[in-house]
Amino acid sequence: MAQLLSEKDIDLLMELQYNFQLTPDPIGDAARSVGLSPEKAVERLKELAKAGIVKRIGFYYNYRAQGKTAALVAFAAGERYRELANLFRGDPDVTHNYLRNHPVYNVWIVIKRPTREELLRAVDEAARKVDVKDWIALFSRKTYKLSVKYDLREGISRSGRYWRVEEKPPKLEDLGVDPLLPRLVRVLHLNLNPYSHAAERLGISVDEVLSQVKLLLDKGVLMDPGLALDGHKAGFTENAMVVMEPEGGGEETCVRAAELPYSTHVVLRESYPPGAWRHICYFMVHATSKERINMVLEEAKAKCRPRDAMAIFSLEDLKPGYIR
Repeated sequence: MAQLLSEKDIDLLMELQYNFQLTPDPIGDAARSVGLSPEKAVERLKELAKAGIVKRIGFYYNYRAQGKTAALVAFAAGERYRELANLFRGDPDVTHNYLRNHPVYNVWIVIKRPTREELLRAVDEAARKVDVKDWIALFSRKTYKLSVKYDLREGISRSGRYWRVEEKPPKLEDLGVDPLLPRLVRVLHLNLNPYSHAAERLGISVDEVLSQVKLLLDKGVLMDPGLALDGHKAGFTENAMVVMEPEGGGEETCVRAAELPYSTHVVLRESYPPGAWRHICYFMVHATSKERINMVLEEAKAKCRPRDAMAIFSLEDLKPGYIR
């Protein structure tokens, strides 16, 4: 684990990850539950945020509710990987940008755009600029799980309670919710009244903000509430995509992958060009060592029974510090 973290730090961070309360004062509630004063907890969270270990407290805003499509894109960039990565550094809709150890495809990004056509055009334009000839786009057919949390005691990722994903969330206007609200609660202020900023901006009470947050969480517009850590800075120095070639269409393989407690993001994908990539069931796992990840890979092979499976490890985060 990161040397900066004391036992009390770990208690607090685990509580805010796995038992985040939908109350007006979730930080104070977490602090009291682990025997800390609320004021001391806020002070310590600010210190850990400054150190880069705490990324945010808040909610994941389902991109589907924003009318976007997403793809995992793999580039055979060779030695030009940094030039390619730099093209995406300032793009807010590129949420992941990693150098990985696949023998052909070494740059992997997650990119979002309003339409599939716009996404493919953006990818192709970037590839042409740095003379990358070979790339594949892996569009999401269905997301089975999304909950990126880190068990600071066990040294491996473990999903939280709110891991199910709504594939077709309702529109905010149909729910009578201001479209600004999910953006305001995505990153909450580190204080003992974290919803007050959203309440002031929207001209409603904190209780009304919380009521709408609970509605959006129930409808799948908001997801995975609580604390988000920078895994690497918290001591999770290894992460890998476990990609599986399923028997059949892949649905059963992905359902089983979602049942693994260590998987943080489980997606069934389809490739463009069609048939270019057969390992269409995908999940992420994070750990303090490669050995732990390889153990998960073997467990996934036994449980999911794919035709083939491999772990593609991250070598470098090419967009560090991005708050997802």
